[in-house]
Amino acid sequence: MYLSAYTHRRQLLQITERWLSNQLAPDDALQITRIITYDSFIAWHTLVFFVQTLTRRLEPATKARILALYRKKDLKDFITATCPSPSRQAAELIADYRRLPEYYFVGSPMAGYLFHDPAGRVLSICRFKRTKRIAEKSSRYAALHMRERLRRQSERLVLETAAPPDGDIDPTAVQRKAEETLMATIRDGGLKLPRIEMKISDVVGAKIIDWGFGAQALETAVTALPGARILEKEIHQGTYNAVHYTVALRIEADPIIAAFAASPHRQTCRRRGLPTGDGTKDFETFIHSGATDLSLDLILTTYEELLESEIGRSMHEARIFRQRQEESLLGNIPANIGYIIEYLLAVGLSPVTTIDEIPIKLWGRYLPDTLSYCIRKLYGIPEYTLIDD
Repeated sequence: MYLSAYTHRRQLLQITERWLSNQLAPDDALQITRIITYDSFIAWHTLVFFVQTLTRRLEPATKARILALYRKKDLKDFITATCPSPSRQAAELIADYRRLPEYYFVGSPMAGYLFHDPAGRVLSICRFKRTKRIAEKSSRYAALHMRERLRRQSERLVLETAAPPDGDIDPTAVQRKAEETLMATIRDGGLKLPRIEMKISDVVGAKIIDWGFGAQALETAVTALPGARILEKEIHQGTYNAVHYTVALRIEADPIIAAFAASPHRQTCRRRGLPTGDGTKDFETFIHSGATDLSLDLILTTYEELLESEIGRSMHEARIFRQRQEESLLGNIPANIGYIIEYLLAVGLSPVTTIDEIPIKLWGRYLPDTLSYCIRKLYGIPEYTLIDD
């Protein structure tokens, strides 16, 4: 789990590797909580400042207003209620949405801001990826890496195994033996995950709505910002039409520390068991010990393509739904990777800053109920039972 929007991304990856190897350090839970809590604040503050500044440069005559987004219904309702001069296609999409909004995944939670002008014209949107999606994406990347290692291990075993009298080697037995050998290797020697393959670049991201200024104007505005660099650019055409950028931003520690000191986010820190009695000292130590930059997702799109991405042909939630249905990484190891990573993130969000063990082992077998039970324990929520002991 290498989150490019976090300043302590290397440390988080190292903890993830150890947890997948069942190697728990005494202060892991506290360090995970610090990373999830503090780095999320740093990333969000940096993103919002970046989007506000970029919006002002691209729309200098417009005074932007902010709408907080807590679920997808907030976003979809707004963009369908304020569509200026919709085309025939856009009008049909909006009419279909209004007839049955529940069909469009309106209950999905989200965390973000929408910036619009006084007339309701959408200028930009920024959002923070949900913990569940981070866990899914991280575990998928790790599982793909592990599947490749299993494939190579299986090939070695086939070459080393003498063929039985009938000449056929049982592939199921080879697979089981390969898993046992790989798990023993990880238990004894730990696990190293390739940073590039584990990188998630869209933990935080923004969409800029193109009202005629175009990609060149956007790129000029981005590179004019102190400490901002465009790392990657990709043009999407077809079902999904947009220009996709990965942007690196320099961390400005002093204004972030000042924002943290004045923010109610410190109450969140207190609820999660982080030290708050010394003001911002722990946060200051944290921000000064991390990377000096982060990267985020930036998308340039049109209003009509925004509609398509929320209620039309390239609807984000429908793509996630299909992705989950088509998931081919079946088996104990991929499932356990997902459980361990989701539990790790849950620890960082919980009031617990010490744990005695990692309750799920990569080489074990578990039902989803086990993960739910372990997460409920972090919050002191009793197990569902018909008998009260």
